[in-house]
Amino acid sequence: MIAVNWNQLPSLTTLRAFEATGRLQGYSAAARALNVTPAAIAQQVRKLEVELGIALVRREGRGLVLTDAGQQLLQPLNDAFSLIANGIHDLKTTEATRGVRVSTTDYFASSVILPRLGEFWIQHPMLQVSFSPDGNTAPVDLDNFDIVIRGDAPGRKWDNSHETRLLETPMIICAAPRLIDKGKVDLASLPWISDRGIGKGVFQKAVRQVGCDPETIQLVDPGDAKLELEAVLMGYGLHFGPEVIIRNHLADGSLVKVDTALDMRAVYYAICRKGPVSEQIRQVLNWLAAICAPLSVQIAPSRTNKGRDAS
Repeated sequence: MIAVNWNQLPSLTTLRAFEATGRLQGYSAAARALNVTPAAIAQQVRKLEVELGIALVRREGRGLVLTDAGQQLLQPLNDAFSLIANGIHDLKTTEATRGVRVSTTDYFASSVILPRLGEFWIQHPMLQVSFSPDGNTAPVDLDNFDIVIRGDAPGRKWDNSHETRLLETPMIICAAPRLIDKGKVDLASLPWISDRGIGKGVFQKAVRQVGCDPETIQLVDPGDAKLELEAVLMGYGLHFGPEVIIRNHLADGSLVKVDTALDMRAVYYAICRKGPVSEQIRQVLNWLAAICAPLSVQIAPSRTNKGRDAS
């Protein structure tokens, strides 16, 4: 294959005008195909002839025909433009059939996405989307995923990426009803469930904010992030986390919110690479924004509240 020296090639505009003229046998047909005027096509073809120093077309009666040199140039241009068109078509087909890959958190997937996934399939029956519950502390991997959903502080930014704000939620402390009495709760005397999805230092800050010492409280570790909420529901300890994740459990009474002075909030983001995104990715982002909007709780920022990670 000959290495392309772009400095020695005519402009793509002139080549495209000549290829359309030769293939469609006239300036008018070429102009309609390229959505310009016949005069503009003729000007580009003449410009190409001047640059090459070779006549490519000639008038014959009322029509236009290619010279021998024009015939010689037309075929490789046909082949080259067809190859480009086929390559772009194949790329778009591959992207469309590959689907959209989304990394999310365990609890966001189970409490927000899965209950509404049927709506997405009805709206987009031909769009393949896969969700990977990687956990909130998993790296933001935009090489292997098109969208990464993570909970973090309000205003959080990631390098070389674009963040779409999905929803805002308060961070709360809750427990199974049997763990706490109806009266005043002594949080320092109760066990707490370890949460691997909460960012480093955030749990400790929350514990201090409600008057407990993170060094002396009893921590219960179920051993796996997916078992933490189950342990809370079974009454093994207090839970600190985003309200949106346990909203249904609060509604059905399987968990109750502990009344505290806790003043923290979190935001869930959909993170993508900077720059243009495919139509498939855009459709998934729009759907995520639509289902999250009614779940978001707008909270007035506190003077002391900086906001922190979610799970």
